[in-house]
Amino acid sequence: AAMAASVMAAQDKIAVVNMVDLVRFHPSRERDRKLMQDTEKDFQSRLDKQRDRFEELREEYEKAVKEARSPALNDKARNEAEEKAMRHRDVLSEADRDLRQEMQKLQRELGDLDTRLLRQVTGDIREILTKFAQEGKYSVILDGTTMAYHDPALDVTDAILKRMGVDPKVRQEDKEKEKEKEKAEKGAAAAGK
Repeated sequence: AAMAASVMAAQDKIAVVNMVDLVRFHPSRERDRKLMQDTEKDFQSRLDKQRDRFEELREEYEKAVKEARSPALNDKARNEAEEKAMRHRDVLSEADRDLRQEMQKLQRELGDLDTRLLRQVTGDIREILTKFAQEGKYSVILDGTTMAYHDPALDVTDAILKRMGVDPKVRQEDKEKEKEKEKAEKGAAAAGK
């Protein structure tokens, strides 16, 4: 049985891809990044308006507190001013809570959007990988980024990029830029010692 398993394994075709690169260079990722940036700007604008309103309320509260502390007020006027300040404090506390909740909600929505977009991209990549595997009679295509080692000859990332309509040169240029950046950082670190 062990002999049969090893013979069968020897007949299986295996390939490896770099999923990080496939996602990074997927044609829709640039559009997705722009959508995320635009959505984040919209959320930031909404939060800025809410913060401005919060600041207005805080100024009103501080003014009411200052009025309540005025030595020129009689007891009745002071009590009314203190009640007014308390109402302003309650409104301010509610606005603070609302602002925090809105921030959390918008962060969740942004995370959910990113997750949905990433799922669409990875789903598209899986479809391309499945078709590639079926046409090439591959039994398994593994993600090389999660493996300690694989023979570089097994890497079909460039072939998948071509199927996605991406020139593999873009990936190579990106790798070269990363190497230059690392080299520059090491040089700067060595010079700083």
